[in-house]
Amino acid sequence: MRILLRRPGVDGSLERIDFHIARLDLFALLDHFALLDLFALLDLFAFLVLLVLLIGLPGCIHIPSTSRSPSQKFDEFVSDYFGGKFAVRHDTPLAYLRPDHDSLSALGATTALNALRSIDTASLAVAERIDWLQLEANLRRQIRDTSLHLSNRNPISYLTLGNLSWKIAGSRTPSAGEWVDILKTLRDAPLALSLGRDQLNHPPPLWVRLAANAAKRYEDMLTGPLVNKINQSAPDSLKAALTLSASETANRLASFRNFIQDTLPAGAEGSWMVGAPYYDWVLKNFHFLPYTASSMIDTGWRIHRETKEMLEAVARRINSTASLEQTVSAMKARHPEASMIAEAYHRQSDRVRQLLISKDLVAIPPAETLVFVPTPPDLRETYAWGGYGGIEESAGVHVGRFFVTGVVPAMTPAQVDEKLRIQNFGWITVIALHEGYPGHHLQTLYALKSPRPVRSRLGSTYYGEGWALFAESWMGRSGFYATADDSLAWLQMRLWRTARVIVDPSIHTGRMTYEQAVQFMVNEVGLERSAAEAEVNRYTTWPTQAPSYIIGWLEIERLRNEIRSKEGPAFSEKKFVETLLGVGSLPLALMRRAVLRQYGFN
Repeated sequence: MRILLRRPGVDGSLERIDFHIARLDLFALLDHFALLDLFALLDLFAFLVLLVLLIGLPGCIHIPSTSRSPSQKFDEFVSDYFGGKFAVRHDTPLAYLRPDHDSLSALGATTALNALRSIDTASLAVAERIDWLQLEANLRRQIRDTSLHLSNRNPISYLTLGNLSWKIAGSRTPSAGEWVDILKTLRDAPLALSLGRDQLNHPPPLWVRLAANAAKRYEDMLTGPLVNKINQSAPDSLKAALTLSASETANRLASFRNFIQDTLPAGAEGSWMVGAPYYDWVLKNFHFLPYTASSMIDTGWRIHRETKEMLEAVARRINSTASLEQTVSAMKARHPEASMIAEAYHRQSDRVRQLLISKDLVAIPPAETLVFVPTPPDLRETYAWGGYGGIEESAGVHVGRFFVTGVVPAMTPAQVDEKLRIQNFGWITVIALHEGYPGHHLQTLYALKSPRPVRSRLGSTYYGEGWALFAESWMGRSGFYATADDSLAWLQMRLWRTARVIVDPSIHTGRMTYEQAVQFMVNEVGLERSAAEAEVNRYTTWPTQAPSYIIGWLEIERLRNEIRSKEGPAFSEKKFVETLLGVGSLPLALMRRAVLRQYGFN
């Protein structure tokens, strides 16, 4: 029971005395009597009258407890956190680009972290403790990342038209409400560009080049495909405003592009590096991994050598008289026509989905679909093949977006030829299942089903990419790879992922330059030059993500083998994958704990 009394403080103000009594014990109360003076006795007298009445009416009146269990406190915290209670906001547009965003973000995250840490985790259930740990890691990363000052250094942050490109992608026709959103996006874009001009400070030259190229592609989109889409399907009441805003934003993009290229002083080459202390901290405290940048590189080299031996063996079986390079080059020569790249992905996606259904390999949640759209302008130089753009809900259906980096009119004949060799049939087969079914799209569908908000809202790249790479091996065991090119591409792509474990920590800790990393991808993996550049471009903007494919896959395979050993003949691959998908996108150590708990293994 909690009692609040008052007495004058030393400065003459009213001071509260706040103490707790576990039961209605008059003597416990009188132990505090010496603390009170005459002023407080008036409060005490009124309380004692009420206390006598309560003691005299046993069983007649129930005094509700105001204390909450740790589980209740945690549930309340989760609701408050995802409800935005701890977010420190501006009442202005584009608050996340404002100069004080980093400090306000750190303040909000610190407040949330203190509230989270006030909860007694020893009394939480195992699933709640897992969620608590993931939340704490995310908040700590949010605070740590404000030290990178990315809004001052990355010009592409101020190109805020990505959501617009999704709305008009391909043959999609925006709804009336989406046209309103598009108009708002167009009107907000000049403000974002203005903030960029004011706040950018010595950005890395590489990031300047990427932003300038993306801005030019957005200009072309606004003056071409968007205008055509406006004329075809925008409401008449919005056409004039949309056309005017598109033209004005295109002009502002051109001005911004000229500013960052010609006027804004650039920083040093390689100033995108985060350094070993940050890299190691993120591996340990955010990803829950037992690695440093140095040990990650050593692990990468070991797996890389093993994988290369396997790839060479497969290449010899395909053509014993040719070198690995010659066999891979022959595979690259087999590709779809330029206009059919997206269709080739679609066909392979349909084929693997049908395999999952016909062999009853995993349950696919209902009311879902996967659409194939062009890669947004700001991602073309960081995603050479394509990727998964997440899910949106439309008319009760979860629509996954698979973006494909194809041939565009601005390419030279040499660039077209290189892009076609990149988008060969072998790689398309493997990427289709990695990004769609049963890879990222299926995993996202399961995450959305989770009754635990932390699991459906947050995620770990080491789980997500590890799952997608596991899906590649799983489909290999299930007979999906139908041609020699499929099998060769599967192993070459694994080699590509092992190279990432070496390159990413190397470039961020000064062990490799940008050019050395690109050449490593060309020479060691066999990537085309433009694909290798796109790879390294992405690594510079997303430290610690690139190793997640191999590291995550190895942990999932290890967990599968452990459970298979424990279960023996009763082991079910379907049960394992559905259990793994069902626990949510957790850091690997937490994923392992959650899956073993589902199986009843402590």
